[in-house]
Amino acid sequence: MKKRKILILGLAMLIACFTQIKAQEISPFLFGQNHWLANGDEGRVGYLNQLWPKVKASGVKMIRIGGNGYERNFPDRERLNRMIDSIQGIRAEPILQVSRFFTALQAKELVEYYTKGEGRKVTYWSIGNEPLLHDEETLEIVHEFILRLATAMKEVSPEIKIFVFDEAGLRMPEYGELCGGSMDITGLKVNGQWLIDGFSFHNYPNGIEFNRDDVVFKGPQSILNDIKQLNELIEKANEKHRRIGEEGLMWGLTEFNVTWSNPDRETSGYGNPSFLGGQFIAEIFGYGMQYGAHMMNMWCINETDAVSTDFGYLGFPREFYPRSSYYHMQMMSENMQGRFVPSGNNKEYVKTIASSDSEKITLIIMNQHNSENYNFEVNLNGKTAKSKADLIILVNGKITKTYTGSIPNQSTLLLVFDKSGNLIKKMEYNLALNIKNLPPLTTENKNQ
Repeated sequence: MKKRKILILGLAMLIACFTQIKAQEISPFLFGQNHWLANGDEGRVGYLNQLWPKVKASGVKMIRIGGNGYERNFPDRERLNRMIDSIQGIRAEPILQVSRFFTALQAKELVEYYTKGEGRKVTYWSIGNEPLLHDEETLEIVHEFILRLATAMKEVSPEIKIFVFDEAGLRMPEYGELCGGSMDITGLKVNGQWLIDGFSFHNYPNGIEFNRDDVVFKGPQSILNDIKQLNELIEKANEKHRRIGEEGLMWGLTEFNVTWSNPDRETSGYGNPSFLGGQFIAEIFGYGMQYGAHMMNMWCINETDAVSTDFGYLGFPREFYPRSSYYHMQMMSENMQGRFVPSGNNKEYVKTIASSDSEKITLIIMNQHNSENYNFEVNLNGKTAKSKADLIILVNGKITKTYTGSIPNQSTLLLVFDKSGNLIKKMEYNLALNIKNLPPLTTENKNQ
């Protein structure tokens, strides 16, 4: 009983901070993916040409053409056209990576083709891919190629948006040197427009040896720490150069997943293809909502030819069954728009994410415990109240209404309420459904 009181007190303190958290707008490009693996990439067999209908159905909003493979073997024009056509054909936005090995002339020609020609307009661009990994380059070299390529690109089309520099983790002090530090690039302009528009990075927080709790706690915290640190850098750089409103620096997490060395393909395990892996993806999207990410692009669509590199949200040919990461992204993309809403609860293995728009409040509840089931009560006014429920969830929805239910272990609930607090939709997804390759169960209350 004493422990329960302490947890509830801690929850009350969390909710007391709700009023200090701004209602962050959710980017229309938040839910992203990476264009990988296409047939012929690195001489391998890929199936992307068969998968675009499923990719569209996942609710993806932005797809990056980037990564180490395209950095070193940039697609020829005909192939690149097909890639962009496929992305725009499902009404997603491409972000195109310019290789750091390009000359200024090559960068100019590429931008001119995809901004001045007919069709295939590309607005979002990035430069480089993990140049500091394994000490391959120095920060001075990174600084040089950013200036060289970004200047050439903005000379052709000042309106494009450029992100840099997609490093493997938010390496400090290097990001700090480029963002407001001794090699500051955030105050430079070309043709009256800012030279660069945002910073992007990658994070696969777990390596070869890790456990389930690392996926639940340590991994998300690692990414959250990077996000907070980058936001602090951006805030200071914006203030330094008076970049306000739409001119403010953006940020993105352009590659992420549970681990960079997938251990197995066990759905009941804790690798990239697992049910828990999908909950991890949802939690990171939640951080993107909270801290105003422009885009968060998980790696990747499909890559099943080796266990250690199986990061895809679609499974094996010929069926290409959607995995947990696919359905968690789909649930969020289809139901969470508008603004991020603070939420909290009193169980360490339970994660919540909430959003609100003009018509609804949406709440995701993820029970990541491998054995504990919970009866819960949702308080939509964000205030603590007496409850006999095991799990108390507070949502700063400014509605004096509660909702009660239960959530089994290793499961996810998505609840949609109208602005009066009535439940209008419920989606249930769990390990058992995932093992059977079944989608979430959806119930809609049409009487409300």
